[in-house]
Amino acid sequence: MTRRRRSRGSTVLEFALVGVPMILVFVSIVEIGLLMWTYTTLAYAAKELNRYIAVHGKHCSSGTNNCALTVGTVATAAEGYAMGLSSSTLNLTLTSPSKTYNCNPVSSCTSNSNAWPPAADSTVGTLIQVRMQYQVNTVLPMMWPGSQAANYGGYNLGAYSAQRVLF
Repeated sequence: MTRRRRSRGSTVLEFALVGVPMILVFVSIVEIGLLMWTYTTLAYAAKELNRYIAVHGKHCSSGTNNCALTVGTVATAAEGYAMGLSSSTLNLTLTSPSKTYNCNPVSSCTSNSNAWPPAADSTVGTLIQVRMQYQVNTVLPMMWPGSQAANYGGYNLGAYSAQRVLF
């Protein structure tokens, strides 16, 4: 009987020593997985958006076919390629040799009717660059000992793509 009394509360103590760190590890694995998915989606969106621009150069239009792009159509395509990412924290920078557009956030450029790439830069072989940035808020800093409960960490993930106009 005395042995049983000495072991009272040991289960709670063992859970506190093992369970709490295991919960922290589980939440960390989930958060890192979400960050990896977000970065992969952002990199895919930048690459596909730049490819979309590259195949819509000066010589893309023939006869009655008009495939000219505007900054607005490019921004709308960026929102489509970045599926699952909030357009309110998604930033887009379009760069050609003669012009740069900053869409911070990307939804601010969806009504822009300026041609992209500009007429001077839509010839075959011109380098077009796309930069995308997305702010991610994670709960991991909140779980760190000594941090404030309402202090969430914000990080900017970036993706870059450069491609020459193909036709």
